[in-house]
Amino acid sequence: MNTDKNDDLADRIARAKSAQEQLEKKQRQHESSAGVSAGAMALRYGAEFGASVFVGIMMGLGIDHFFGTRPWGLLIMMGFGLAAGILGVIRAYKELTDATNPAMSADKTSPNADE
Repeated sequence: MNTDKNDDLADRIARAKSAQEQLEKKQRQHESSAGVSAGAMALRYGAEFGASVFVGIMMGLGIDHFFGTRPWGLLIMMGFGLAAGILGVIRAYKELTDATNPAMSADKTSPNADE
């Protein structure tokens, strides 16, 4: 009976060590991939925002050309482009911060979030 308890304990210890090693491996991977420079972040944010506004302006000009609604199509679609650009920058920021700090990006809605 005592050997069953020892075997069970040894199995639990082995599983715990394996889980700890996997967690440490994931943390090392996150640390190595998180080396993003400020210039790279600025370039990504600028590209996200600029591309969204550009697409909105182009769509607005197209709408104005085909439907003769000048300048309202341009203004409305530029507004949508600005909104999409802001959301894109927020999404990129969140993605980069989650990659650099995995402990802060844990799912807060999970039942084990407080543990």
